[in-house]
Amino acid sequence: MSEVGGAELYQALAPIYDDWQASDGMTPFALVTGAKLAPLLEREARARAALGARATGRGFSFLDVGCGTGTLLGSLRAQQPTWRLAGLDASAAMLAVAARKPLAHTIGLVGATLDRPFPFVRAFDVVGAFYDTLNHLPDPPALARAFAALCAVVRPGGLLVFDLTNRRGFERWWRGRNDFSGPGWRISVEARFDPTHEIGQAQVTIAAGGAPSRSFQLLERHLPEPDVGRALMAAGFAVERTEGWAPFAADVEGKTWWVARLPSNSHINGRIDVVP
Repeated sequence: MSEVGGAELYQALAPIYDDWQASDGMTPFALVTGAKLAPLLEREARARAALGARATGRGFSFLDVGCGTGTLLGSLRAQQPTWRLAGLDASAAMLAVAARKPLAHTIGLVGATLDRPFPFVRAFDVVGAFYDTLNHLPDPPALARAFAALCAVVRPGGLLVFDLTNRRGFERWWRGRNDFSGPGWRISVEARFDPTHEIGQAQVTIAAGGAPSRSFQLLERHLPEPDVGRALMAAGFAVERTEGWAPFAADVEGKTWWVARLPSNSHINGRIDVVP
């Protein structure tokens, strides 16, 4: 019998997630994302410095929404010791793994979900959301709420950067069965994409630590680009660019990379509440 995905799935995945991501010679997706993201962050940091951001006493800041076990943040910290970095995730189990990693004490880790306002306001120069974080949202109203929450934490003039699995990605990657294994664990993923309802469905079966295997149902949704663009504009962002992205070598551009900016004259009522 399959269990509902979400918190239960990621609680089961958390202890083996990093091993899974690096299994069979794979490069963890967080590091693939980091290689694409780092030049953009560096450009934004230089631009902020040129505008006199240092005079305000605020260093460059980045929030990773859906940070999981913190691999992306750890790689950024190793390259940028002075940036203020934070991660947000709905899974306490994933955050617990992130908190045990080297340099985690220099990164703010916060538990929160996308369906309600975050516990800080206008706090970050760039906010990112990667690895299907937004594809998990169930419907257009949830996407609108998520963008409103994300808008509230970006400083005026700052960026929201995210990826989405697009239609080509769902058709290419959400099909058939894939098996992964390592010392003391096994993961099986059986996936299919329903093109009529634009929903990806996967059964994820996990066996680890000698415990009986458990199966979870995972749903993700294709979000059409026009709908995403309209939702961003409604939240107050201006889309700077979108581009197809093939995160895996010699594969299709199954991801769409989005960069949207919050106009510098944006404002919001409420206090500034900055995480460490």
